[in-house]
Amino acid sequence: MSKRYIPIDLGFEHYSHVKHDLNAKEYAKILAEISKARYAPVNVSEAYDLYFKNELVLPDKVRVIWLHDIERPSDNFLARRMAEMEHEFGFHTTYNIRLVSLIEPTWRDDLYKICELGGEIQYQHEDMVICNGDQAAAIESFKANMQYVREFFPNVRFAFGHGVFKAGIDSAALVKNPDGSYSEELIKKCGLPESGELYAFFDRLKRELGEQNCFYVIESRFIGGDEFAAGLRAAKPGDVVIFLQHPTWWSDTYDFEELKFVMRKSKFFH
Repeated sequence: MSKRYIPIDLGFEHYSHVKHDLNAKEYAKILAEISKARYAPVNVSEAYDLYFKNELVLPDKVRVIWLHDIERPSDNFLARRMAEMEHEFGFHTTYNIRLVSLIEPTWRDDLYKICELGGEIQYQHEDMVICNGDQAAAIESFKANMQYVREFFPNVRFAFGHGVFKAGIDSAALVKNPDGSYSEELIKKCGLPESGELYAFFDRLKRELGEQNCFYVIESRFIGGDEFAAGLRAAKPGDVVIFLQHPTWWSDTYDFEELKFVMRKSKFFH
């Protein structure tokens, strides 16, 4: 394990706050929509506990499991700003952090503030990448790194695989069988509760409820507040929406119409 592991997708970044802020106007569109009575938003811990009490699905409301992936240290600040806005509306969501976001005390201050506002922290793991695809070594790395994360955030219960596309390694393969299915035995070996790796938990929900009734609303399909709000409106009572934002895409340095073009039409991505 290396507590100062530098992720491949961040290797050329300068780890400091850039001169940006949350695009509050765009993010407010999400908050306005999800405040409507037809939605019942919960964080990951609440969703997990409700599932095992058979109370997650509500026939008269859209259940929303609301979480965020913090990808880089400069986004800790954007995440805190999101949490501040959510707190004003009475929401408490989940923020998944990578190890690199913990290195400097000033970076951790934003994360502590998220917890003070009622948000929760979980571990966004990439130990399969750290160990170059060696599953056995990655499990040991995961356990050590989870212990390290809990030095700062002792209430961390779950882990969510980080999609390290440039590495060509599936982080969630940490807890997968050779056939690609999720292994409760490996999840337990990592020291997590039943289906405590969130990809495994969400896969379980989708298999039980069906992909028409349990689905993601995420930046790979939705960009900006209008599209995310539309994604929520498309859900119907009885559905479970896994509602995931990445603070990095909500900076006020982005023009959302330009971002839509870059992500969907430019030769950079296609």
